[in-house]
Amino acid sequence: MDGALSTCYHCNSACEEEICLDDKVFCCEGCKMVYSILHDNAMDMYYDLNANPGIQVASKLGGKFKFLELDEIRNRLLLFSNEGVARVRFSLPQIHCSSCLWLLERLHKLNPGVIQSEVYFNDREAEITFKEGEISLMELAELLSAIGYPPDISLQEYDSRKVKKSDRRLIVQIGVVGFCFGNIMLMSFPEYVGIDKSFSNFQRTFNYLNVLFSIPVLLVGAKDYIISSFKALRAKHINIDVPITLGIFALYFRSLYEIFSGVGAGYLDSFAGLIFFLLIGKWFQQKTYKAINFERDYKSYFPIAATRKNDENEEVIPLKKVVVGDRLLIRNNELIPADAVLIEGKGRIDYSFVSGESTEVRKVEGDSLYAGGRQTGTSILVEVVKEVENSYLTRLWNNPVFHKEKESRSLSDNISTYFTIAVIVIALIAGFVWLQIDPQKAPFVVTSVLIVACPCAIALSVPFTHGNIIRQLGRKSFYLRSSKVIDPLNDIDDVVLDKTGTLTLTDNVQVIWKGEDLLTEDINAIFTIAHQSSHPLSRSIFKHFKKSAMLVDIDDFEEFSGKGVKAQVEGAQWKMGSAQWIGIPEIQGKTSVIITRNDKYLGRFEFANAYRPGIADLLSSLKKKYKLHLLSGDNASEKSRLSEIIGDDTEMYFDQSPEDKMAYIAHLQESGKKVMMIGDGLNDAGALAQANVGLAVVDDVHTFSPSSDGIIEGKKLRKLLTYLGLTDYGRKVVWMSYGFSLLYNLTGLYFALTGQLTPLIAAILMPLSSISVLLFVTIMINLKSRRLA
Repeated sequence: MDGALSTCYHCNSACEEEICLDDKVFCCEGCKMVYSILHDNAMDMYYDLNANPGIQVASKLGGKFKFLELDEIRNRLLLFSNEGVARVRFSLPQIHCSSCLWLLERLHKLNPGVIQSEVYFNDREAEITFKEGEISLMELAELLSAIGYPPDISLQEYDSRKVKKSDRRLIVQIGVVGFCFGNIMLMSFPEYVGIDKSFSNFQRTFNYLNVLFSIPVLLVGAKDYIISSFKALRAKHINIDVPITLGIFALYFRSLYEIFSGVGAGYLDSFAGLIFFLLIGKWFQQKTYKAINFERDYKSYFPIAATRKNDENEEVIPLKKVVVGDRLLIRNNELIPADAVLIEGKGRIDYSFVSGESTEVRKVEGDSLYAGGRQTGTSILVEVVKEVENSYLTRLWNNPVFHKEKESRSLSDNISTYFTIAVIVIALIAGFVWLQIDPQKAPFVVTSVLIVACPCAIALSVPFTHGNIIRQLGRKSFYLRSSKVIDPLNDIDDVVLDKTGTLTLTDNVQVIWKGEDLLTEDINAIFTIAHQSSHPLSRSIFKHFKKSAMLVDIDDFEEFSGKGVKAQVEGAQWKMGSAQWIGIPEIQGKTSVIITRNDKYLGRFEFANAYRPGIADLLSSLKKKYKLHLLSGDNASEKSRLSEIIGDDTEMYFDQSPEDKMAYIAHLQESGKKVMMIGDGLNDAGALAQANVGLAVVDDVHTFSPSSDGIIEGKKLRKLLTYLGLTDYGRKVVWMSYGFSLLYNLTGLYFALTGQLTPLIAAILMPLSSISVLLFVTIMINLKSRRLA
């Protein structure tokens, strides 16, 4: 057999074992099953839309969705159920291409019980209407899983199943204000061109109509800014909404006075335009990524049901009904939902996502197990010793740090204090001067100063700059929760890093051979023996040699669980296993597999974390700008290797619990430091919440990641400093746009201070300043982003 591995026709994964059907090669029975389903239903076009569009799937579900038969859970998940027709909305994070859309919208061809399926690509969700008499909710989930789209149903989703409807309030505000703004502009047009005095009655009518249209603008559109400014003043500080409110009141009440006294047409067009542009800026700033969840907690990681075993009977129960003393069956790759004791079976627990420990923990009967660990071997039976709400993981999540708002003050808020004071001082001085020149014109000049000095362009420059930054970073797989994260990012002093899953690759282990040179036949023998073993380290050895070795005949094979394997290959007796089992001294701090042939020691395989490509260059660059710290839940076995990558002068701490990480960051903050935490797992969630900015590193942004301020795709982590450069450049663009705004304000102040401000001049200056600033920041950020690319 040749060493070069074929790729799967369905999912493009390497085929360690070739499974053939219709002259096509598949990597597993699951992929073969999906192909068979589609082929039997004449849906082969799925493979024509995109090359290898599928996702590798499990061939056995093992009752994974049996909990959907429970009425309590089923009724909570269904959006609608009446007269045998039901509708459900599933999260399907595997959706990624046009083939996915094509297949999922044709579920009715795979099962006639499906009436309709509608895919929401951006949300990675599908809404499915089905006949309950022909296909149950459980069977529907199993159908989706069979074709490679297992629904993501978590405890968090179950607890908040009343689906969050998008906040339409801002859209309604923009619609109402936009409608009124357009009509006010239309009614004001005769004033711009100079209407004949014989039509003054029409103009008066138009002015009154403008007042009517302005009322919704004030009550619906301007309300939030007015309330925000009063709250700020009550709290004894000034934010950007305070000078905006001054401008709003000056525009509105000056306009009412002119219209009802008959001395002018007022500035209601400028008033409505100001509110409209401000709302557009807010919408642009708040627009985020619907399919990415920045608010996940441990409930997103937990199942919504468990399998309870009573004597020989098994029953599926909702997780909230699990009580102390229950015996739960935990199958391969299932999560332990509560603190428990191992009663039966051999535990191989993966705590990497909870504790940061990168190696599996072996457990025997009687050992304690903590919630959040994942069993990676055969099924085990555990007895619950603490309720789910009282487990270690749940107690960790109840820490107050997860429920407090991070304090941040934007750049525009920082300058608004000085801006507001300057405007008021200029207005008072101008009023005093005009009282000496023409007392009747003094109020006109004061209100004119407040109108033209309204910081509309200043207020818009930040949201549009930050909005453009968020979009450009999103295109590069770096997603920020909101624009409020950008200013704190620019103020960071120290960067705290996790190791496992952050600096290292979660699905890749570096295999290092230390011993005598291996002959080709030796490599082939080790490759073949590793292929027969189910141990994770054996699988790593197999992957290490899969491009250079070939399988050979094996005469005898025996595996000793947790110790090693013994095999006969081409007349030679081979052993692969732990040092203790083979009978040689162990090497402290090293994970290794010893190899002997005919009882002769050949050497050992050592296993080390594989670090992400470019990580050394990233850390070297970060050190030039920030103080670096490393906090790892793993042991110190790789400290020397990390020192080579990150430097001896970097503070490194190992065996750190989640509480240790939170306390360390809090200590840095108490010393006046602004801290960014970069992590990936639940064990980092507290630190991510405690830090001024928490950044989660994930290999798939649509799968689980802890609550954070930002999410970056793992393969793009090496470019983090470049992306942070864009946020820093954004601050410079804001200052430049403030300069543009100042020029417009000075021009407007000239007309205001000389008593020449007319509705036409205001109607030109105010929109022109806003639009030019918007164009400027958009062009500058986009050009910078292209240069970064």
